[in-house]
Amino acid sequence: MGLLADWKKRTALAAGLSVMLLAIWFPAPSFASMVGLILPKDCAFSPDVKDKFSMLLREKGIMDADILLQRPASDKVSRLNSMRKFLAIGADVIVVWGSTSITEIAGEAGRTPIVFVGVWDPVQSGIVQSLEAPGRNLTGVMGKTSTAFLIDNVIETSGAKTIGVVYHSDNVDSQAQYDEIVKTAPSKGLDLPTVDLSDVSMDQASGVLQPAPFLYLAQGCNVESGIFEGLARMNKPAATQNPGVTGGGVIFTLAPDMEETIAIISDITGRILKGEKPGAIPVARNKKINFTINVGEAQRLGVKIPFGVLNRGTEVIR
Repeated sequence: MGLLADWKKRTALAAGLSVMLLAIWFPAPSFASMVGLILPKDCAFSPDVKDKFSMLLREKGIMDADILLQRPASDKVSRLNSMRKFLAIGADVIVVWGSTSITEIAGEAGRTPIVFVGVWDPVQSGIVQSLEAPGRNLTGVMGKTSTAFLIDNVIETSGAKTIGVVYHSDNVDSQAQYDEIVKTAPSKGLDLPTVDLSDVSMDQASGVLQPAPFLYLAQGCNVESGIFEGLARMNKPAATQNPGVTGGGVIFTLAPDMEETIAIISDITGRILKGEKPGAIPVARNKKINFTINVGEAQRLGVKIPFGVLNRGTEVIR
């Protein structure tokens, strides 16, 4: 019995030592920081945005961050639910798309650092105090591009003096883009029949937009509003400043480069994880703005794009 007891004791010690060695050799994964990405389905990030974001963080020395991605529907309840999930699990930084999302979650975020993306003009929207010193727990990247440049190319292509404007007044960035084109129109001699998709359906809007040979789609007017289906039925060309939107009638897109945008927000996130205060990090702006021209869509709609306009394009889709 003594030998059996001694054998059991030695076996238990050996098993314990094996477990300790396995724990040293193959430690369980642990993450020193957690980053939440809230990118609603109506924003045009590529499917591998999470992997790209993680890789860029590692390049900046953040080797142990756990990146969690939520792609909620583009309604308030879905966006807030994603935000609350990340707050509940104690995310160290939350990256959020769009001014509307930021205004919705501002009261719930507390001291959790927020990095915004896809925000047209964060000062105009009241999200930050200034671009140089955002204040509070916020900073990010500004999404504004030149409306005048886009409209000049529409006029040069179509000769249009009437451009139908489609927007959502309950989307902060959509409203800001609408305000910008209304401000730009008088100097271009433009008439702007306007449809607010928060009030009417695309079918109802068709009668208002029918006189316009060209349309302008403000941010938030794709995906769930049925805008592409409506455009297809109206057979009209369109321009937008909403990144990643092409086809369905859209022949001109002027927007920040999304790959560069991912790099910018990963840089800001890395700085925050290393201890910088978000409110002291200046709001960034993209250096690379893409003017995308969908030649195939233009041909389908019978629109001939002048060489001068084509020559300005940074990306041509055939």
